[in-house]
Amino acid sequence: MTHPRSRGVRSALHVSRALAAILCASSLSVTLFVTGGVVPASAAAPPAFASLSARQIVTSAMAEAKAKGSAISSSATTISGQAYSSITDSSVTSGQRTLRIGPAKSVVRVVHGMVYVNDDDAAIQAQFGVSAPKDANKWIAIPPTNSNFVRFNSGILLASMLSQLSPAGVLKVAKPIVLRHTLVVGVTGKPNIHLGLASGTETLYVAVTGSHVPIELVASDIIQGQRQTFVIVFSNWGRDFHLTTPPKTLAISATKLPS
Repeated sequence: MTHPRSRGVRSALHVSRALAAILCASSLSVTLFVTGGVVPASAAAPPAFASLSARQIVTSAMAEAKAKGSAISSSATTISGQAYSSITDSSVTSGQRTLRIGPAKSVVRVVHGMVYVNDDDAAIQAQFGVSAPKDANKWIAIPPTNSNFVRFNSGILLASMLSQLSPAGVLKVAKPIVLRHTLVVGVTGKPNIHLGLASGTETLYVAVTGSHVPIELVASDIIQGQRQTFVIVFSNWGRDFHLTTPPKTLAISATKLPS
C-alpha cells in the first residue's frame, strides 16, 4: 500500500517536472508574488524596447538570453500541500537541477550528453514508482537510449530551458514596472505548453534596459481545485560555470530502477 505522503510527493513531482526544468542563484530570495510597481509619471520615458510588439519583445529576449550562454533559475511554492523548491544552473552543454518537494530531494546533472540522477529514497519512490533504498543517494547514469532520459533531461540545458519560457496564444504587453530593482516589461499570454498547465495565464517579465533578458516568469492556473501560482526567477545571465561527470556513477541497468 502506498503511503499518503508518497502519493502527495508523486503528485507534486508530476506537476513540477516541467516547471522545475525552467528553472536563480541560491542566495536569491524567491517570492510567490510580483514585487514591483508601475514606473512613476515623473520617471524618464522607458526606452523604445518597451514599445515593441509583444512578439518582438519575446523574440528579442530569447535571442539575448541565448547569446548569454548560461543562467540560473529558481522557484519556490507549495504543490499539493508539499513545500517545493527548485534551483537550476543552465548552460549550453551542461546543467544541474536540485529539486525538493516535501521530504523528497532529487539532483539531476546533464553533462557530455549523459543524464545523472541522485535521488533520495522518497524521490525514487515518487519518480520511478518503486522502492529501491540501496540505489538512493547514489549517482545513477542514464544514457540517451534509456526510456527515462528524455523526462530527466528536459529543461536543464540552456536551449531546452529557453524553449519553455515564451507565453503562447495572443500576447499582450503591460506597462513597464520596476521588478527586482530592474525596469521590466511584462508580456502576457497562455502558459507555454511545456509548463504542464492546461489553461491559465503566463507573464514573462523582460529587462527593458541593458540586456533584454528574462527576469521573472509568473504562471497561474487551477490545479486540483486550487489556484496555483508559480514564480520562476532568472539571474546570473552569462555566468561562467562548468560541471563535470559525477564521481562513482552507477549504470541504471545495474539498479532496481525501471528502464
